[in-house]
Amino acid sequence: MPDSFDSESSGTATAERRDHIDGPHLSGVAVRERDVEPVKGIRAIAVLFRGMAILLLLLMALQVVFGVTSTVPISPGVLIADAVRLIIFAGLLWGGGDLAVLLVKSHYDVRATKILVARIEYLLQQQVEHDAGVH
Repeated sequence: MPDSFDSESSGTATAERRDHIDGPHLSGVAVRERDVEPVKGIRAIAVLFRGMAILLLLLMALQVVFGVTSTVPISPGVLIADAVRLIIFAGLLWGGGDLAVLLVKSHYDVRATKILVARIEYLLQQQVEHDAGVH
């Protein structure tokens, strides 16, 4: 199809593509500035949630160690219940981190779809302009 365009419209398209070469890149492909949106905040939330989950597991291990070695007697049932509660909260936090990562990955898919639709729209506009010029 590029051969069917007149040299003036293909020159304009080539100039626009050269402008994009100097712009941002995603996986080695030049994209428009408006198609690139930061997702660092969501990644930071995922790291924060996972860090808190690890911290809760460490606190649970310390609680069990101190509960077993303490001079103050503590019921094994209470100690196990607290440990299970901390494990459950750690699992929920880790799951929240996984959901944040999933959100980032789905954002990449939405962005790729937006780029593809914009490129298809551009090609269709070029085809319509070319067809209008022929008639």
